[in-house]
Amino acid sequence: MASTASFSLWDKAVQSLSDEDKQSINFSQTDKPTILADVLQAAEQKKQLCMHKRWKFTKQNGHVIIVRDVCEKIIKWIHKFKEIGDVAIQYEPSHAALPWAAVRFFLQLSVNDVQTFGAMAEGLETVASHITRCKKYEDLYLSPSSSSSIQADLNYFLLRHYAVILTYLATARRYYTKSTVRRLSGSVFDTSDSVDACLSNIAAGRDEVERCARLIDSELQRGINSTVTQALGAISTDLISVSTSQDSHYQSLKDIMSSFEQPILRAAAQVSDIHASLAKDERRKIFAWLSTVQYREHHRTSFNAVMPGSGTWLQNKPEFVDWKTSSASSILWIHGIPGSGKSKLMSIVIQDILEAKLQNTSTSAFSYFYCTRDEAEKARANPDEIMRAVLKQLSCSDASQPIHAAVLREYQKRQKDADEDGLEPSKLSLRDCKNLILEISDQLPMVVMVDALDECDPLRRHELLHALGDIVQTSNSLVKVIISSRDDLDISCRLAGVPNIYISSDDNRDDLDRFVEQELDKAIEEQRLLRGQVSSFLRQQIIDRLRAGANGMFLWAHLQIQSLCDPERMIVANDVEDALQRLPTTLIALYSNILDRIDRIAPHGQFLATKILSWILCARIPLDQKILTQMLQPSGSENPFPAQDVLGLCCNLLVLDNSLNVFRFAHASVREFLESQPRFSFQKINSDAAKECVRAIVKASRPSHAEFNGYALRFWAEHYLTPDVQSTKKEIIPSLRADKTFYITRFHGEDLSDCWAEFGKKTNHKLHPSEKSNATLLRLTSNSNVLEIIEAIFGCSVVNVNHKTTKCRSLTDITLCNGDEEIIKAEVAPDPSEPETSLEFFRK
Repeated sequence: MASTASFSLWDKAVQSLSDEDKQSINFSQTDKPTILADVLQAAEQKKQLCMHKRWKFTKQNGHVIIVRDVCEKIIKWIHKFKEIGDVAIQYEPSHAALPWAAVRFFLQLSVNDVQTFGAMAEGLETVASHITRCKKYEDLYLSPSSSSSIQADLNYFLLRHYAVILTYLATARRYYTKSTVRRLSGSVFDTSDSVDACLSNIAAGRDEVERCARLIDSELQRGINSTVTQALGAISTDLISVSTSQDSHYQSLKDIMSSFEQPILRAAAQVSDIHASLAKDERRKIFAWLSTVQYREHHRTSFNAVMPGSGTWLQNKPEFVDWKTSSASSILWIHGIPGSGKSKLMSIVIQDILEAKLQNTSTSAFSYFYCTRDEAEKARANPDEIMRAVLKQLSCSDASQPIHAAVLREYQKRQKDADEDGLEPSKLSLRDCKNLILEISDQLPMVVMVDALDECDPLRRHELLHALGDIVQTSNSLVKVIISSRDDLDISCRLAGVPNIYISSDDNRDDLDRFVEQELDKAIEEQRLLRGQVSSFLRQQIIDRLRAGANGMFLWAHLQIQSLCDPERMIVANDVEDALQRLPTTLIALYSNILDRIDRIAPHGQFLATKILSWILCARIPLDQKILTQMLQPSGSENPFPAQDVLGLCCNLLVLDNSLNVFRFAHASVREFLESQPRFSFQKINSDAAKECVRAIVKASRPSHAEFNGYALRFWAEHYLTPDVQSTKKEIIPSLRADKTFYITRFHGEDLSDCWAEFGKKTNHKLHPSEKSNATLLRLTSNSNVLEIIEAIFGCSVVNVNHKTTKCRSLTDITLCNGDEEIIKAEVAPDPSEPETSLEFFRK
């Protein structure tokens, strides 16, 4: 739908200007056919200058603008303008040549002040985007033969919008061509204010044009997709013509239009300062040194649970659009109540960026992390581990790309030091990671996303926030950060000044309404609710009640539906109707009801449910179906518990993570609720776990329980050393004393070196490689935590590790250098209060 009107609109806009403005926009060579090429060349030169000088400036709102990224946006808009496919500009100099000549003029100005040039460049980027967008509207919606009132309105608003753009260019020319001294004088401040006012007017004009374009587009779509009706009036003939002869042209223009909404980020330049050739084994070692957190699997788990089509409301939030499209390094905070879908929203954004990276490998570096507070995955709450995982992703986008040289150099340096000491290379600290990320950001724009910051260690998460803030503020490149969390007081205080989006029930209402219907229909289809016999009236009752009570909480709605599917309580429709009148209004009340339901299960099932929840609370590794079965049946059946039985016993407080095949709590708030219950106190569940582990060790559990045996060997001491587990210690010590060989030999034919090495690692004991080859518990006595266990087991109130033997060597020397036989023969001062010293114990 090429427009002849487009040849005259800019000329008409010029005629509407004042004489002063006409004079100010009298730019030279506006009739040059290669004007776009000149603008592109000038923009590229300015971008290179900004890169060389590392120009950035801070706006009054605190946003740090990376100027080279603004230049990159101007370049992108030029390419998009050319992409439209209308080559008339090569032959019709009047078509948009004037505003492009103005852009060229400003780019060719010699401005050495970063603040001045940065502000000017932002204005030029706005102008370039509007020239391109409006050209698209002309091609799409204005026809030389059209006479509809809607098209006339668009023609009018475009003309007025062009006049505002030209007024801005005239005003800006008067301002920016003044000398620096004159710009700073009081009389010129009025001109500066006029420049800002013109930019505001441009934004308002854009809204008018886009509103009118949407109206025409709605009519146009009807004309293309169906028979034109009388309601289309005068525009109908044009629509029929478009639908029959220009449909493909229209669609191609629409495709380009949709690309306008994507973020325009500076393309990541090819960096020479990276190492391109590393063996796969070496790369694997470096990545393992950086982080072993399975962030990809965590994302798959989160995104796979997303309801298709949800979360689109976030894309339209002004705060999100500004974060996505601006050239300012910034942090965006997404926050809300538990169960409101924060993690799902984050996973949607993460997936969008990942898919964009697959389509265009030159996009910015990207990293993400899902925090969680879980004894089985402590790394996911540790700021050091979080930053190491972030650095790992930023240092190399995929297996086909090289590792950034800064990271490689640091690894090689630490590996060299470690080799000299016979140790593993030391891990990076949070500060180390921050400095390396800043070095990487000198060459690459980057996006960092951290989900569930409230799950990070509350005593240290301020360090993570501070580090991310430093990166945003001091990086010489564009850095965008998104953080999601609850409204914890410390997080709210530290993020009070950043752009934020609070997830209200109004925001996710449409998503929640669809979620309730889909979950309910699924339950009916699978015959879980009243065996599938649900009338349309009852179905609507359930939907209305859940929508009214959810208050934006997807988790609340999900658990309520699962509760209504309980076949033991919900027999007939009246049971469901009665339950709808007594639904708990909060997650805490809902969890209490679920715990009451567990208490009403038959004794054996209740015992198993409590045991399952206890193990999930305190286990030091994520538990899969096999090891959980062994924990539940140390001497019973070897058949694994079906996953559905585990989930059913726990009344859906647990979910099965299909990506990693492990059980997790349905939400972080479930863990928090259970921890508040006396039966699940930290001391009690660790006490029970320690007893179970020791029982597995001293009673020589069957080979079929190898997974739990291995767990017991690795982690019994961690459970045992839990503060205030006094009653457990009294029960465990006699059991441990009964098995002498456990401390000095191998366990039932299994090599314990790895287990003891792991134990030493957990208790901060540094094992030399020579120790690992024959590590036993007695070899770890130089560590104070281990001494507590040794002293209790051996019946000594104090094991004097510094006491000299007849050969003038201490117990520590012996344990680190010699075999256990020499320990047995050593002369350690006995404790007279104990009839049985460690040495007497072994001599029996």
